[in-house]
Amino acid sequence: MSMSQRSAAKREPLDGLQRSRYRKIKDINSGSYGFVQLCQDTRTNEQVAVKFIERGEKITKYVERELLNHNRLLHPHIIQFKEVFLTNEFLGIAMEFAPGGDMFQYVKQRNGLQEYEARWFFQQLIIALDYCHKIGVVNRDIKLENTLLDNSKRPLVKMCDFGYSKHAKDSLPKSKVGTPGYTAPEVISNKKHYDGVMADVWSSGVMLYVMLFGQYPFERPEDKKEANRFQKVLYRIIAVDYHFPTRSPHGVVSEACKDLMRRIFVADPKKRITIPEIQAHPWYQQDLPPGLTGFNDVCLAQQGQSGAPLSAQTEEQIKATVQEAKVVRFSNSDQPVFHDDQDTDYIDDVMDQEYSYTACEF
Repeated sequence: MSMSQRSAAKREPLDGLQRSRYRKIKDINSGSYGFVQLCQDTRTNEQVAVKFIERGEKITKYVERELLNHNRLLHPHIIQFKEVFLTNEFLGIAMEFAPGGDMFQYVKQRNGLQEYEARWFFQQLIIALDYCHKIGVVNRDIKLENTLLDNSKRPLVKMCDFGYSKHAKDSLPKSKVGTPGYTAPEVISNKKHYDGVMADVWSSGVMLYVMLFGQYPFERPEDKKEANRFQKVLYRIIAVDYHFPTRSPHGVVSEACKDLMRRIFVADPKKRITIPEIQAHPWYQQDLPPGLTGFNDVCLAQQGQSGAPLSAQTEEQIKATVQEAKVVRFSNSDQPVFHDDQDTDYIDDVMDQEYSYTACEF
């Protein structure tokens, strides 16, 4: 297959598939992981987002873990996993489509949010995190870009992207994964393992800070001119070196809100405020929608606290599809290319060494 043919195939992965369930509407996004298309599910007539990851060496343990953990979750504030399928060149992941875009663009367009609106989004984020943690899933990459919105007048949060997630039955978290500006001190300086739940709490605090002030807590404007910008940010995170601007773009932030963030930005995760304590905090409780406190209990009761998969696919089916995705097949070739499982400890080591700075700028 020529390069031009390969490029065309990558642009239109659904072309040439017999009895394809999905029909492309438009491209949505792309990145190092692959790309996302908005598609129509011809069986249900609903719009879905389909993420395509190239078959072969890109199908790592992180891809399988993402799918298995996402499949355990069914919650109004989490993008719903639909199914995973294969094309000749790609692994396709069908998910709920969130037409409101991501929180990063939402906050950037408004130069930060008013406090009441930031609280509304933060309340939803904490409810989603609480649910994930009770199911046994830690996200490890909480950030604005991974938080989507629906298109309602008062947008609802939809957490997405579980590529760095871990389940309680997996090994304890040790890899320095995530986005550095959102990363907890113990993740950066960790020698062995860290508590993924408390790392998620820290990241949620960074999200709240950015929503309010339109900037990252551990960055400085002068950093943009520094060659060692990345190192400066990491040093400040480890030292918990941040401050609150006198005013946000939309006014003075309340002392109650600052108190909550101070209790989140604590270097020792054992002394950091927990999710239940956040939910009991006066600032969080203000304007809390009725019934939201016990909402997760209802979700867990409906699902069953075993965390059983709620999509049409079982864990075994997902694992089998991922395993097959490690084989590259081209439409004009009878010879598949096999990619053996890579040494997962080696992958962790490489990710530790190449923990590059990827935070977006406002």
